[in-house]
Amino acid sequence: MGYSDAEMTMNKIVLALTFLGGIGVSFCSNAAVITVTTTNNASPASGEVSLLQAIKRAVDGDQIRFNISGAGPHYIPTPPAGYPLIKANNLTIDGYSQPGSSPNTNSILAPNNAKIRIVLDSRAGGRLVLANIPDIPLNGTDVPGYGDSESGMLSIYNATNVTVRGLGFLSKLAAGSAEDPAIYGVALIRNADGAHINGCWFGVDPDGKTVHGGKAGVTGFRHRLAGQDDEYPDHTVVGVKARSADAPAEFNVFVGQQISLGLEGEGFRIAGNFFNVFPDGVADFHTAGRDEYLANPAEGAMQIGRIGSNTVIGVDGDGDNDAHERNIIGGVRPRSLGGYSHTIEFYGGKRNNIVLAGNYIGVGINGTTRFTNGVPVVGGLQGAARIGSDFDGTSDSLEGNLIFNNYPTNVITPDVIVKDFLDGLGADAVISLRGNRLVNNFAPPASPLRDEGRFITSYYAKALVDVNAGIVPVLSTNTTLARLKGTVPVADTNAYPVTIVDLYLPDPEGLANKSAELKNGSIQGLTYLGSFVEGSTNDFNANPGEFDFDISRLGLAAGTSLTVTANYSQAPVGTHNAIVLTSPFANLMQTKAGPVAPPPLAISRSGNNITITWTGAAFALQSSAKVTGPWQNQPTTGNSLTAQATDTARFFRLASQ
Repeated sequence: MGYSDAEMTMNKIVLALTFLGGIGVSFCSNAAVITVTTTNNASPASGEVSLLQAIKRAVDGDQIRFNISGAGPHYIPTPPAGYPLIKANNLTIDGYSQPGSSPNTNSILAPNNAKIRIVLDSRAGGRLVLANIPDIPLNGTDVPGYGDSESGMLSIYNATNVTVRGLGFLSKLAAGSAEDPAIYGVALIRNADGAHINGCWFGVDPDGKTVHGGKAGVTGFRHRLAGQDDEYPDHTVVGVKARSADAPAEFNVFVGQQISLGLEGEGFRIAGNFFNVFPDGVADFHTAGRDEYLANPAEGAMQIGRIGSNTVIGVDGDGDNDAHERNIIGGVRPRSLGGYSHTIEFYGGKRNNIVLAGNYIGVGINGTTRFTNGVPVVGGLQGAARIGSDFDGTSDSLEGNLIFNNYPTNVITPDVIVKDFLDGLGADAVISLRGNRLVNNFAPPASPLRDEGRFITSYYAKALVDVNAGIVPVLSTNTTLARLKGTVPVADTNAYPVTIVDLYLPDPEGLANKSAELKNGSIQGLTYLGSFVEGSTNDFNANPGEFDFDISRLGLAAGTSLTVTANYSQAPVGTHNAIVLTSPFANLMQTKAGPVAPPPLAISRSGNNITITWTGAAFALQSSAKVTGPWQNQPTTGNSLTAQATDTARFFRLASQ
């Protein structure tokens, strides 16, 4: 049963009586619970409360809950002119308060089992045209962000920390004109900061199958008025909030939207969502044959614009709920097939501290069911971004993305393949690409063909001493089952003091799908095996830019193909979110039988003479004044060296010759 106005007023005053030597009266809260009891927004009966009434009444701190009689799901038609603007701070609209509803309890790698019982329904029209905001003047110079071709089902205006949870949103793909405005499920306007959208289903019926999507699920655009600073709905959370007490309950499902998210601002957190993937987690929108929506080209999974810094898409790597923070993202068709240019788009300028980690892209929750996909994973990166793990020791294995592309081959044919891994990559961008599982993508991280090859050379000039000496690591033919040998382009250590070599098994599918541009296929890492620091104590080759690592512990079989990347880091190994520039993948090299790891050194002393001996051939003795090097070869007699003891410390090791 809903509250009358008088009941709401009384609920805003809480009297706390205590008998600890007296009587205390405390005015603890102004918040009220407003309970919606009917689906009838047009003419609720006496004693009933509609959602329209509840939104009109809500003030700061209130909760809107639901208790509509019947099993449901309950479809609430949107009023013809839409709901009023939501201006109450700290407001919660909780669809899971409806009896019979329940949030998801499964992991992100299992079907979403939420029971949605409250559905906001704009299939027959009805929404707030966002140009009708009364206190915003519209003229030729004032561009508030939304116009008369756009509308919102729930529109949050300048209100902070609003939570929308447990609701279904059904609408239609409108033309996006003044006569038939596009429909957004949740529209964030001006400084609608800190909104939390969670546990909702956008565009898909509670049956988990029937689709009625709109232009977008959640939007928030730059608000600009002449003579005023731009305003943005910053720090929006879509899905799992940091340190959530119940992360699975916060998973969202987006299906059948032209684009799931369109956000401008910064500090966004997008975690624990299905984007264009049905609640079962193994069918995406286009795979399910929903081609009627191709009349309006799909615009990928999300667009993040203007500033966009400090945004996390997927796993944040803080050790809390990381396994629940992945996003499962359906495939996107290329523009030539009625789709879009990329899955995730950044636009409108340079931004830094972007993290894309732990996501499944182009593949279902089982990691094997593939979706129709034929576009680059990200477009428009201009600053520092991390795609994959930072290998800081926390949730490293969860941070690698699973990215499957250019499938199926009968649809994504060579003539429509988008020949880029990162579309529109900026020359000044610094992209870390580590620990991912990549299948049949174009050559990462940037196309070797762009600008006739000039782009990729200039892109790496920021980190290397001499790009004319090469930008790609080279594996040596002397690589064996026990030793990984090769070279890396030498870094400018003033800017990038640490060079990390990441070792992978290559993706055979990318190698097999050759093209006119890549006659030898696309080399990319399928399985991450480990990392080694060039020039460290574990590097048996002391020469700058050359490496020799012991890989015997990996237990590789003879003939195993390997590839590596060089990762130029501005911070020490293990630094969280370090700025790292990742090279292209190296040429393939197959392991072969060879010498085992260097044997231990034996040390003996006779008077002031120290003798170092070892067994085995093809090793050189090296020494250094520091355990970190630099190391120099020492003249030896056979397998021994005798030298006088001194007060100065000296370190010795064996290295393959």
